[in-house]
Amino acid sequence: MLDAAVGIGTQALGLRALGFRVTGADLSPGAVGRATREAARRNLPLPCLAADFRALPFRDQSADVVLACDNALPHLESEAEIQGALAEYFRCARPGGGALISMRDYGAPPPPSGTVDVHPYSPRTWAGRRFRVRQVWTWRGPRYDLSLEIVDLDAATESTTILRTSYLAIPVGQVAALMRAVGFERVRRLDDRFFQPVLVGTRPPSSAPLTSVPRAG
Repeated sequence: MLDAAVGIGTQALGLRALGFRVTGADLSPGAVGRATREAARRNLPLPCLAADFRALPFRDQSADVVLACDNALPHLESEAEIQGALAEYFRCARPGGGALISMRDYGAPPPPSGTVDVHPYSPRTWAGRRFRVRQVWTWRGPRYDLSLEIVDLDAATESTTILRTSYLAIPVGQVAALMRAVGFERVRRLDDRFFQPVLVGTRPPSSAPLTSVPRAG
């Protein structure tokens, strides 16, 4: 298996513990380092490298399954970039293998630009300390900027850590259509298997390597 958005190893470590052979890749060298350390703590072989999943440094048809979980694809700027990443997953998947993607369910049209949505978490406790955590989404067209606010309630002076990123609110069905466009077959959505909707698709057993990537538009 190739986890193309391995992050700190959330999926890869569990899969490796179940006996799957997994290689991880992630754009963030810091995340790759953390995944490697977590694997070593568990005595799990997990080779990882820093790489952009739009241009994966792996051979054609080298993985049975390519993973991109936890809403990784919508970090990209456009539908065309997402299609290009999916074409990379198709290239790396062996005939008869495929791809597995999990993402948020962006079913409804995005709200007007400038809309701010707040998504609080339940109270969190870690290492004996209490934290208040929430997500703040600020919409700008089909994209939104996400701030993850973490407030340490037990600090001598209340302190807040803010992590920032952004996403493209692309619907699950649109990503499924892009999977079909790059060559995946039997593309389907699975619900109630994971905390996010899951898309799976198969590379046909007789398919030839992709020589060009069809662009959305």
